[in-house]
Amino acid sequence: MWTPTKTNKYGVVIYNWHGDNPYGLHLEIGDTVQILEQCCGWFRGFVTKNRSVKGIFPSTYIHLKPCRVENEGTFETAIPLEDMVVREVSLVLRDWNCIWKSLYVERETYKFITLRKVMRELLEWRKQLLTGTLTQDQTRELKLKTTAKIDWGNR
Repeated sequence: MWTPTKTNKYGVVIYNWHGDNPYGLHLEIGDTVQILEQCCGWFRGFVTKNRSVKGIFPSTYIHLKPCRVENEGTFETAIPLEDMVVREVSLVLRDWNCIWKSLYVERETYKFITLRKVMRELLEWRKQLLTGTLTQDQTRELKLKTTAKIDWGNR
């Protein structure tokens, strides 16, 4: 029996799933999902990019993340609690990955290598921010450096 979720409201997809059943929701690695209900190892919810398409998916394919819920009930929204710079780096890396792949296919070697280097730097900085071992000053400096690198890359 499907029951509304109390705490498990938000997560990130860690495996692709094609939704191979009549009510299945197609998921790709890195998608973020909002979870509405759960039942016997399955979740029912939607990908946050498209709230209108709801479906079911295996709970084991989702890495749950802490969030706060606004407007509890029918129109609730799960808002992740992670740092905004960390979230932005994740989104940017996902976008840049498509560009990086096209540079490889088009044999743009210099741009490909440059973008790879910048993406690796961002991954390393994101990891440092997530560990929580930096002082407040170090964290502030790293966030400034990270946003500057993102701005540079988006140009």
